[in-house]
Formats: sequence, structure tokens, C-alpha cells
Amino acid sequence: MSLGDLKRYAFINAKLRSRIAQMFDERKIETLINCTSLEELFHHLKGSSYEPLLEIYDQSGDIQRLEAFLFARNVELNKEVESYMDGHYRSVIEALRLKLEVENLKSVIRLWFSNNVKGQNIDYRYGYLYHKKIVNEIDYPAIINAQSFNQIVEALKGTIYEKEVSSFDFQKISAEGLFTLETLLDQTWFSFLRQSISKIKNEDKNLINEVLDRDADLKNTINLVRFGFFYGLPPSSLRRLMLEGGQIVKSKEFEAYLAADFQNRSIISLIEPQFPKLAEKLRQESSKKTEEQTLIVESYLFEVRRKSFNTMLRGYPFNFGIILAYFFLSERQNLLIRRIINGINYSLKPDLIRESVV
Repeated sequence: MSLGDLKRYAFINAKLRSRIAQMFDERKIETLINCTSLEELFHHLKGSSYEPLLEIYDQSGDIQRLEAFLFARNVELNKEVESYMDGHYRSVIEALRLKLEVENLKSVIRLWFSNNVKGQNIDYRYGYLYHKKIVNEIDYPAIINAQSFNQIVEALKGTIYEKEVSSFDFQKISAEGLFTLETLLDQTWFSFLRQSISKIKNEDKNLINEVLDRDADLKNTINLVRFGFFYGLPPSSLRRLMLEGGQIVKSKEFEAYLAADFQNRSIISLIEPQFPKLAEKLRQESSKKTEEQTLIVESYLFEVRRKSFNTMLRGYPFNFGIILAYFFLSERQNLLIRRIINGINYSLKPDLIRESVV
């Protein structure tokens, strides 16, 4: 590693570790979960980077405006980290930001779908969308106001999404809904991210590939369980859901899982080679309902992901791991705050809020 690389990572490492040190620990999160009102919650957020939520709420009392702020915060955090990088590394950070762009694009297309296919009024939701550039130049208002699906395709012309979106039309979307399209959008950004790391240094490339392979395994496992076991999707549909990479889709257990009738699909057989402790946990919880078992899988795999990023923080400081860990922890904390706000707003008991933020 060059002296320039070491200096850059030393600066980034110090900057991001300082930010991570200011994040809420489990005790603080427990305090927030047990708040009995939004006013009490915002009181506990004073002095943190979430203090602006109090002013937004005081001005409007509007929960969706708070969620819009948290999304914009994620975008700005990503752009800030990008500003510390140069060359091909800037491109990798930008590619990571595509996840947020896809999230925003799906929200916009859902509004168009609600209005044009379901005939629902979307005026009250329009103002909460993020309209600024995230990565690509996308005319989000043009998508929402499109009179035909072809106009949506036109609005995405020149972006990495054009090819996949152009394979749909109004009739197909009306008949099938948005699930397949949204899956393709997720796969598009994930594949683009893999391509973007090809020109960075091997030690960082290998690290990011390991993270992406693990994330592919976790996401694919969750989808196989939720949609293959709980909803009983056929093999062809399940294959189309899979993200590239990882070990699950290369295994004989994967093929056996797809080949079985959905009533006979075995979650334990599917996951045991990769996640033996989870398989044992499911054996112990075999009396629970299918949906409860699905939640056990999702909760366990999320914890695997969280621990792997925390391990990065304790590892060698001069690599891309600190950036990946920071993005994960920032995104997780924003999600926690959003779910706590909604839970308190809807008067959910702390136990129910706690389940949603694990």
C-alpha cells in the first residue's frame, strides 16, 4: 500500500471512528424504545445528530417528513464519504449509493402504480419524495406524472435501469404488479456494484467481494425462506429473485429446495451447510408457525451481518472495511430511529417496537 493510501485511510479511519463512537449504544436505544411519547423521544435525541427531527416535528407534526429527513441524511452521509476518496474508489462509493437511488426509484414507481393502476390519490405523498440527484440524473416528477409506462422508460433513458424497465409495459405491470420489476432493479445495482470494484486494489477488492458474497447469501436465504417456503413461489420465480454471488445458489441443497413441492421444502436442509447454528435453532423452534420461523431466520441472519461489520471495526484499520462498517451502522441506526418513531406514534408497546428494531 502506498504512502498516499495509508494517509487517506488514516484520515478516513479517524473521521469515521469518531462518528461511530457517537452512535447510540444498546442502552441508549433501549431508553428510546421505552419512551411514551414523541416529545419524550425527541428530548432524548437532543445533542445528537438527530436533533433536527425535533424542529421538523415542531413545525409540522408530520411523521413522513421525519422519514424523508432520515432518507436524505443517508444520501448526504454517503456523499460526504465519497468526497474523501479519489479515482476508482470514488466510483465504488457512488456505486454503493445506488442502493439508495433504487430505494427512491421504487418509491416513485409505486406512487405512479398507485395512481395509474389502482386509481388511488397520491397527492399527499408526492411532497415527501427525494427529488435531488442521488447518482443518475432522473426526472422523478416525470415518472410520477407519466401518462404511460413508456414515459417512465423514457425518464430512465441512459441510466443502468433502462434495459430492465423497458422489458415491461402497462399491461404487464397491471397484471403482475411491481414485485418482479423491483427485484430486477435490486439486481441491477448489485451487479453494477460488483463491476465497479474491478479496478481498485486487490486487498480492498477481495474484502468488498467477501462482503457482497455474504450479503448475497443472506439476502438469497431470506428470499428462499420467505417466498419459497412461506409463499410457495415456483422454482423459476425463485431463481429470478437470486442475487449473484455467494455459496447458497451454487449448492446442491439449493437445487433440492427448488425441486421439492413447496409444502415439502426444508429450510433446515437448505441452510445447515452455511448456517448450522441457525439450523439447530430452527429444530428447537419447530413447533412455531411458519411465519414465526421466517422471522427467526431473518433476525439471525441480520445479526450475522451486524457481527461481521463489527469485526471489521476491530480489524486492520487501513482498508475499505471501515467505510463498509460505517455505512452499515449508519443505515441501521437511521432505520432504528425511524421504526422507534413510528412505533411510538402508533402507540405500540415497547416489546413490539423492540422486535421491529432487532
